[in-house]
Amino acid sequence: MSKISSSFLLHFFQNRSLNTVSTSTLPLPSVSTIQFLTNSCGLSSGSPTSAGRKLQFDEKNTQQYGAVIDFLKSHGFENTQIANLVSRRPSILQSKVSKNLKPRFEFLQEIGLVGPLLPKFILSTPWVLGSSLDSQLKPSFFFIKEILESDEQVTAAICRYPSLLVCDLKGNLKSNIDILASEGVPSRNIARMIAWKPRTITRKVDIMINAVKAVKELGIEPKARMFAYAVFVRLSMSDSTWKKKVTVMKSLGWSEKEIFTAFKKDPNYLGCSEKKMRDVADFCFNTAKLDPGTVISYPVFFKYSVDKRLRPRYKVLEVLKVKNLLKNKKIALAWWFTQGEREFVQNNVVKHLDEIPNLMDIYRGNDASETKSVS
Repeated sequence: MSKISSSFLLHFFQNRSLNTVSTSTLPLPSVSTIQFLTNSCGLSSGSPTSAGRKLQFDEKNTQQYGAVIDFLKSHGFENTQIANLVSRRPSILQSKVSKNLKPRFEFLQEIGLVGPLLPKFILSTPWVLGSSLDSQLKPSFFFIKEILESDEQVTAAICRYPSLLVCDLKGNLKSNIDILASEGVPSRNIARMIAWKPRTITRKVDIMINAVKAVKELGIEPKARMFAYAVFVRLSMSDSTWKKKVTVMKSLGWSEKEIFTAFKKDPNYLGCSEKKMRDVADFCFNTAKLDPGTVISYPVFFKYSVDKRLRPRYKVLEVLKVKNLLKNKKIALAWWFTQGEREFVQNNVVKHLDEIPNLMDIYRGNDASETKSVS
């Protein structure tokens, strides 16, 4: 076998054009693809992708390498993306465009992975190019479609968790769906679970069984809409992390009964970080002076940003009170905080700009405007 220089490969990747680059007389070496990418694309030599992945560049296959690169470029891949893909799956340069790549790309485009989504998806799951179209990709897509019902929902789920398209259908995926169904979880709720957090449904079966058991012990019925969400939250953390979250809430003065009452209403609040829990509790109890019962009834507060939602809205409320612009001075803060953004701005900010021209600045966090308006 002849040798190839790194400088040629760099030119091949970055400036290649079959119409302008002649390769028939260039010598080719046996070269590490990763070494080439390290030299030409800035790939770190310490990258996990650099472990023993080598591709033999053969003079006879130069035209094929060029065809693969041109094919990728024609589908929106940039040079850096091509380098990334080859570093992770160097064997792609040995693929037959018409036989291997084209059918898979066409399938991915047919299910909605078009434009920039296509390179992004393939880079996130490069092994999709080595998966069988007829025995893996299509069966996975149509199996998931039976549950989610529409191509759009399946594509959205796949974009959230690309490995969903190449996972073992007869393994954890189907087993976990069967477990949920056997517990009485409605198919529409299983579908929501897959669409919302598709990775959840591919967890190990024993982990799924334990999560389902734990959620049932908290008193959430499998038929309840929140059951699937509760299972996801429980799956998202280890037992030790779960205990830490409960301990944090107890340190804020909540009893276990109150913690799990809130969990039944909105399981996602225990998915927040410990810092977020403390920050929201501090705002609710010390700034907004909400009573514990209100916060327990609205655990959704813990999903809101203190600095981007709760505090700005509270400042608007305080200014309107000072200016006597609130018809109902005993306004329910829960309603105030949970209104949709457009509704809140229109009804509580834009509505009062004639009386308080700087109210929008106050809402956006301009403290100087706040001081000027209320002085």
